[in-house]
Amino acid sequence: MIVKMITVGPFQENCYVIGDEGTGAGALIDPGDEAARIAIAVEQTNLEISQIIVTHAHIDHVGAIAQLADEYACPVLMHEEAEAMLQTIPQQAMMMGMRFGKVPRVDRNITDYEVLEVGSLSLQALYTPGHAPGHLSFLVEDQNLIFSGDALFSGSVGRTDLPGGSMELLMRSIEERLLPLPDETRVLSGHGPETTISRERMTNPFLRGPMGGSF
Repeated sequence: MIVKMITVGPFQENCYVIGDEGTGAGALIDPGDEAARIAIAVEQTNLEISQIIVTHAHIDHVGAIAQLADEYACPVLMHEEAEAMLQTIPQQAMMMGMRFGKVPRVDRNITDYEVLEVGSLSLQALYTPGHAPGHLSFLVEDQNLIFSGDALFSGSVGRTDLPGGSMELLMRSIEERLLPLPDETRVLSGHGPETTISRERMTNPFLRGPMGGSF
């Protein structure tokens, strides 16, 4: 499996280029900004991007989607509960003193436990709301790898003080969907460095009490 992380934009969001080395099929997860840099990274992998997969619709995770969806003529996939927030992206940008262009289209909704195919790779969608409505994480079980979006970070969890956020719901998502995964499961999140389920279960202070998260 090819996994290439590109950290983009003022929020230092992690976009992932993933793909099946055997077939050359690829996908983008959360292209949040700097479309040109992401496209260069794709060229370096020699992958053919067949879909754009979105964990949630906060501005820092969707900023480059429209341009890259046009570039690769590929569908955009997210959970249906995230679409309402996607339509507020211009307002999100205005509140943060930023500019935002075209709101990306959504071509298909992803459902809980749905399996997405990228060549021979299988990504299972896990519904993990709390940080944002319709938040999804994506498990690649045979690779012991999960893309956790902004649900779980190294040493932290997603913030819940934005519209649609809920700390109670987020903690339930983490405890029921993420922490039961095998200890060795690698966690690639929307911000910050890679970690493992074992490390977070043992050391993450946000999983030990009612504290707020980040990003």
